[in-house]
Amino acid sequence: MATVEFNRQNFVQARPILGPAARGPKPIPRRNLLPATDVNPAAIGITLAGYAWLIVLAWAAFAGGPSSLLLVIVTTISVMFFGLLVGGGAYSRNTTPERETERSFAEFLAGDVNIATGRVSGKDALLQILALPIAAAVGGTVIVLIAVFA
Repeated sequence: MATVEFNRQNFVQARPILGPAARGPKPIPRRNLLPATDVNPAAIGITLAGYAWLIVLAWAAFAGGPSSLLLVIVTTISVMFFGLLVGGGAYSRNTTPERETERSFAEFLAGDVNIATGRVSGKDALLQILALPIAAAVGGTVIVLIAVFA
C-alpha cells in the first residue's frame, strides 16, 4: 500500500478560503427593508385558544362513559392538525429577504397583510382570522350549557 504525502502548507495556500462576506449578496441594511406583511403570531394564538376552549369545554361536559373515546380521537386529530399548521407557519413565515421579518401587534393592526388575492388591512385580516373560532367557541359554550343544564 502506498502512502500519499503532500506538503500541507502548499495545499492550504493554494485553496483560497471564502468567508461569508465573499459568498452571496450583501445583506440589505435594516433601514432600507420594506415593512413586514405577515400575520402576527398573536392572531394565530387567539385562534388556537378559541379551538382549545372548545376541546376543554367538550372534555368538561361530556367526559366519562363511551364518549371519552370520541373525545380522545377528536383531541388527537386537533392537536396533529394545529401542530402541523403552527409548525409549517413557523418555518415558512415571511421568508422574503427584502422585508422585515417581524412586527408588533399594533403594527400588524395598522399595516397591510398579504393574502392570495392581494392585500387587506391588518384589522380586516384579524376579523377574518378570528370570526370563525370565536363564533365556534361562543356557540359551543351555548350548546354545552344547554346540554348540561337541560
